[in-house]
Amino acid sequence: MNPILRKLLGPQQIEYLVVNHLFIIQENSAKVQHYADNPGDAIPGADARMSFPELIGIENILMSIIMGRLPGFEIKGIARFADPNRPLYFDILAIKHEDEQEDVPNKLLILIEDTTEKMVMKQSLIQSANEANLLVSALAASKDYIDKVIRSMGDALLVTTTLGIIKSVNQSAKWLFGYTEAELIGNPLSLIVVEEKLLYQARHRYILSQKEPLRELELICTTKAGEEIWVEFSCSAIQTELEGLYDFIYIGRDITERKQEEIEIRRSLAKEQELRQVKSRFFSMLAHEFGNPLNTILFATKILQDYGDEITHEEKQQYLAHVQSASKHMAQLLDDVRLLSSVEAGKLEFNPAPVNLQKFCSELVESIKISYGKNHTINFIDNELIIAAQKNDRESEKTQDLPALDAKLLRHILTNLLSNAVKYSPINSNIYFELNCQNNEEATFKIKDAGIGIPLEDQEQLFESYYRAKNVGKIPGTGLGLSIVKQCVDLHGGQLEFSSETGLGTTFIVKIPFYQHR
Repeated sequence: MNPILRKLLGPQQIEYLVVNHLFIIQENSAKVQHYADNPGDAIPGADARMSFPELIGIENILMSIIMGRLPGFEIKGIARFADPNRPLYFDILAIKHEDEQEDVPNKLLILIEDTTEKMVMKQSLIQSANEANLLVSALAASKDYIDKVIRSMGDALLVTTTLGIIKSVNQSAKWLFGYTEAELIGNPLSLIVVEEKLLYQARHRYILSQKEPLRELELICTTKAGEEIWVEFSCSAIQTELEGLYDFIYIGRDITERKQEEIEIRRSLAKEQELRQVKSRFFSMLAHEFGNPLNTILFATKILQDYGDEITHEEKQQYLAHVQSASKHMAQLLDDVRLLSSVEAGKLEFNPAPVNLQKFCSELVESIKISYGKNHTINFIDNELIIAAQKNDRESEKTQDLPALDAKLLRHILTNLLSNAVKYSPINSNIYFELNCQNNEEATFKIKDAGIGIPLEDQEQLFESYYRAKNVGKIPGTGLGLSIVKQCVDLHGGQLEFSSETGLGTTFIVKIPFYQHR
């Protein structure tokens, strides 16, 4: 009889899950939680792989079953060790579950059979059947020879009981982990192996099914000094004097240096991948941001060239205005790219000089209104400046009493933040720009809008070059502005903070310390 049919028709107690093509649980039996890796997680609406991690990595096979390409798939000998003294074993069988409704997609039926009793019985039979004691006899006959070999081994060697209690170690193990023999013997293997559960499972797998214990298993271990090291273990079982009772030998090799090299290689590959992505975004941005204004210029000049004698003076002025606007856009883009390149090359200089902040900000706001904010209201709030020359008589200000900042860098900071506030805010909305100076030590600039906001998942990468949030849609932009802002704030030794909520707007706060002449 087909093994799948035999399992379905047999008298065994079966629990089940029904999952969809995304492996989301649709239905489950009452006792299925008993077999979950995290009891309580196997509920409708949850991902079945969270409760049964054995399904991870075989998704393609499971999808083939759902699509009818395979009749089924079985995983045997799954173990749970919630109680180390009473392990739970079960088998999983996955088959296609066809819904009675024709328009409902097929699902996957996962059947779970408790095999604990059978596995324990198998262990008992194995232990009873193993009457030969050849391995123990061979070890006893050559004990002196083996001891010499063990002492001369360059790799660490540890012998444990079935429960993982250390019985014997060699000199290399003592050197590697920094413990004396007395400190190791009698203690559990978990004293030095962080993930000892994996080795525990390997021991029980051998006892129950005689499968080869794990080899070349890379684990993090801790030395007596608390240092974490990587050790590659191989595990073997040896029969003790008592029939059916095994000890386990672990041979470990220090691979910390190799793992560090692997980490460095992965880090370098990740950096290379990141650079490729940045390069790709850069060329994509150039093609898009230069393409639109160039097309505008070409179109306008073509009209002027071909129909210059036929169109009115007002129309000519409009086309010339389009050319001028597109040219300014490209010039600004080139300026941004040059500025960012200078920062990354360490060539952008910080040149502080006295600045009348109230006058500087007022003029900047008017400039932004003319260039970007014709359909928005920019509210400039100049809180009382605690700076003598600006507080008492702004008209008769003394240069030496004004705060010292780099006006060029400050213009880049505020222009980008204000233009972004305008760009990403609804028409006719209000934008608030607040200036505060405290204790004659630093200036705080606060820019608040009621725009589209920044999604939480994009906020971590917001200041990376060429990066733009996913909700910007067709709003034009280069992804350079906030990167430039961050670099300019850093050159001032300032702080940049923001808070944002999608659909409700964004607030940026920039704190710039006043330059102190030495």
